[in-house]
Amino acid sequence: MRLYHCPGTRSFRPLWLLEELAVSYEITFTDVFNNQGQQPAYLNINPLGTVPTLIDDDMTLYEAGAICLYLADKYTHHNLAPQIIAPNRGYYYQWMFFVPGTMEPPLVNIFLHTQLLDVSKRRQSVIDDSKKRFERIAAVLEHSLHNKTYILGDHFSAADIMIASTLDWFPELISNFEALSHYHQTLSQRPAFKRALLQK
Repeated sequence: MRLYHCPGTRSFRPLWLLEELAVSYEITFTDVFNNQGQQPAYLNINPLGTVPTLIDDDMTLYEAGAICLYLADKYTHHNLAPQIIAPNRGYYYQWMFFVPGTMEPPLVNIFLHTQLLDVSKRRQSVIDDSKKRFERIAAVLEHSLHNKTYILGDHFSAADIMIASTLDWFPELISNFEALSHYHQTLSQRPAFKRALLQK
């Protein structure tokens, strides 16, 4: 398998998952911040020019969540996804889609208006509104993690990778949420997380 990866992007999610799975893979670094993703050779692989992209035999996938779902189900013996008939499989789907659908939008806005956009286009009102939105999201996660080690209970899954890697974007925003901060700190100490972080 080959993963096209750029540090500081969503491609960290499948990279972390690959390390948890301890399977053989190769990395091709693709600096999307310097337009490497827009080169014709890469656009032939991923027409959006984004990362991650995973190539596995004749399968080419993009979208971090889809890649994580695929890998967790392909290597079922690692138990990083509930079995199809498991009672918590529905909750697993919920949290896998919660990240891109609910968690990310306000955080992306914060990133755009604090770092990426030209200073003249940044709006403090967007930052303030996005922080308020994310505070409600963090409160939902805080409640969901009450008396739990992981988002599905006592068992670590790909859903935890999706959530914890996103919390890593702006960890200061969860400082007032005790359970969520502990959850983030615990997962960031996993050996696979640390190995993935060294892949730069």
